[in-house]
Amino acid sequence: MNTPGLTSTLHREPPPARHLAVTAARGRLAQQVWLQALCGLLAGYALLGKGFAYLGIPPLYVGEIVLLCGVCLLLGCGTWRYVLPRPLVWSLMGLATWGVATTLPHVATYGIDSLRDAMLWGYAVFAVLVLGCLLEEPARLPRLLIGYERFVPLYLLLIPVTYVISLLELAPRWPWADVPLIDVKVGDVLVHLAGVLAWWASGAGRRPHFGWVCLLLGITALAGAASRGGLLALIAAGGVCLLFRPFSRLIWSIGIATVCGILLLAVVDVRLEVPGKDREFSAMQMIESLVSIFDNTGDSDLDGTKRWRLNWWSDIVNYTVYGEYFWSGKGFGINLADDDGYQGTQWEGQLRSPHNAHMTMLARAGVPGLAVWLLPQLLWCGLLLGCCLRSLYAGQAAWQSLFVFLLAYWAALIVRASFDVFLEGPVGGIWFWAVYGTGSAAAVIYYYCPEVLATVEKADEDSAGP
Repeated sequence: MNTPGLTSTLHREPPPARHLAVTAARGRLAQQVWLQALCGLLAGYALLGKGFAYLGIPPLYVGEIVLLCGVCLLLGCGTWRYVLPRPLVWSLMGLATWGVATTLPHVATYGIDSLRDAMLWGYAVFAVLVLGCLLEEPARLPRLLIGYERFVPLYLLLIPVTYVISLLELAPRWPWADVPLIDVKVGDVLVHLAGVLAWWASGAGRRPHFGWVCLLLGITALAGAASRGGLLALIAAGGVCLLFRPFSRLIWSIGIATVCGILLLAVVDVRLEVPGKDREFSAMQMIESLVSIFDNTGDSDLDGTKRWRLNWWSDIVNYTVYGEYFWSGKGFGINLADDDGYQGTQWEGQLRSPHNAHMTMLARAGVPGLAVWLLPQLLWCGLLLGCCLRSLYAGQAAWQSLFVFLLAYWAALIVRASFDVFLEGPVGGIWFWAVYGTGSAAAVIYYYCPEVLATVEKADEDSAGP
């Protein structure tokens, strides 16, 4: 006896080709909209800082909303099939597996704090989402680069305004959080200035006019005196570009202009007090900030914060590498500053992590956690270095410039994460993993369809002239 409706269900005809085409078109449109939303999210974080991160309906903020939408599209549109075969994704899955293993046992004790701390590795989902979105339609990669080209002048024009508003605390606060709408950290400003520098110096972007270069140097001079970690991040990005483009007139011109500017400031002895900061803007302050990274300067503020970091990092190594927390660390959720005895600082009651993403991973996930954290970074660097050298020897200028830009931006982000709480939050974490995902996708696209950037390369040749 046949069950009514069962036979008709089993023998239902497949949907017509037009229906499948419409469904696929809607999926591609949704992916494109999501990618544009991600670009808007990144621009908001870069320009408005931590204040933008609180946009939304608590506890679901704008970053989490974009993340959830991206996961739904990844699963619903089938783009997961593009990312699963990638070794880089396997390494990220290993990171996530160990992260879950060192987070879940502590959720019952620390609640939402465990989930917030776990975003250090949790934001890696954005790398997978970007990878799937770009591989689903490789033509999105050049459109993404065009979008960044438009973002560069916008950032240089607006960041001085938003940073001054943040510095003087002129912005109102969110009703549901004691955080101003605009809350920009000076170190984050320098990281994105490093990205702008890398965009020009790598040759990925158009050759900048003299005025834009002067604006970049001016903002860097004002911000560099207040953040040695951010200043080192910018130097790292410039160093990567110089390594691959040692004869670049732009890089050498910026370097010479920087040295001349510092000498001029020293001769004139310009000293400006920065509101809300203990450090002044002067040539000596910038020099001391750089020297303090490698040696003592006699400045109690610079040497004190460096000594505080080094002592804490040494303690973490002792109780993990040489201690009882070798395998699983202290877990995600516990306040490391409280438990390690380093809460007595200017961030009293707010400090949770040791101002170094790698040390945070070691302290919370143990030595295996640090290993699965470093492995994806090393694989990514190796992959992009290989692509960079291959494109260099093949004379594919557009691809080589893109890989140099991504490596330089990654270097700036990773250096910034080594001196501050950066990747643990959405403002830095989502940017970092978005660059990681873009680089992963660019490497795959380069191997399988390098003609995607052919039009960009042709445009560069035409603009260069005879």
